[in-house]
Amino acid sequence: MMVGEVDQLQKEVSVCKVWGGAVNVTVPTGRGQEFESFGGRGTQKSCSKMEPRWFLLLVVVLGTLLAAGNAFEIKIIGGHEVAPHSCPYMASLQKAGSHLCGGVLVHPRWVLTAAHCLTEPVQRLRLVLGLHDLHNPHAPGLTFHIKAAIRHPGYNLHLENDLMLLKLDGQVRPSRTIRPLAVPRGRRAVPAGTKCSMVGWGQTHQGGKPARTLQKLDLHVLDIRMCNNSRFWNGSITSHMLCLAADSKAQAPCKGDSGGPLVCSKGQLSGILSFSSKTCTDVFKPPVATAVAPYVSWIRKITGRCSE
Repeated sequence: MMVGEVDQLQKEVSVCKVWGGAVNVTVPTGRGQEFESFGGRGTQKSCSKMEPRWFLLLVVVLGTLLAAGNAFEIKIIGGHEVAPHSCPYMASLQKAGSHLCGGVLVHPRWVLTAAHCLTEPVQRLRLVLGLHDLHNPHAPGLTFHIKAAIRHPGYNLHLENDLMLLKLDGQVRPSRTIRPLAVPRGRRAVPAGTKCSMVGWGQTHQGGKPARTLQKLDLHVLDIRMCNNSRFWNGSITSHMLCLAADSKAQAPCKGDSGGPLVCSKGQLSGILSFSSKTCTDVFKPPVATAVAPYVSWIRKITGRCSE
């Protein structure tokens, strides 16, 4: 990028929060009105009226969120603590012992996470597996240095292709507390209405600290056409993304949950959490994950070729 382009970009971007605990930017997409999000989805300049059928669908999908008087309380995760080590594939990306992002073990030597989580040289970061309680000195998990970080070549500041593979400096021996999660066998899209779940150590209230113990939240996949309506993400959601909603009230993933796994039917990895609204709980800016199925060949190519 030339110096002039850098200067222009600096004029266009606005700083916003990201799930991964670092700072990212909101950049222009040229598709509509400006908004802020954890992942810097962009600015948009055109709006269209919401069609009646999508408004009705909105009412149906979000009715349970808006029915309760306290629907907009600032509980972010809003889920529940999982049984210790019931998600043995879960990883914590850390700096100086502090949790930054989630990740998922997909190979004895590789962890898959969100590309935007890499905001530091890998020499300053660690991956911890086998954790449940982030602060339990008697169960510290297994810590690895990062030997290599490979972002998807199509990753950009609009958070398209927001995936990254991190290579461990050792090999995991599968056990009760540490075990890889299977990736999809094909490229079949996850249909709207599919029930899923996510786990993470993200904030349990806005502006708070990461959760001490691993939390789980039930979600379902929304219709991408509704998510691309002008009242929602206004055309920013691609076919390689999954738009999500919690089952009740204003529950949602938040800062610290980025990079964590979305698990849907058959216990397979379906997505990696990517971005949402600045406040986490804006029902018109639901959380979005990068779908894993379209990238299986890339994952297998990297983990197979670079496994030594």
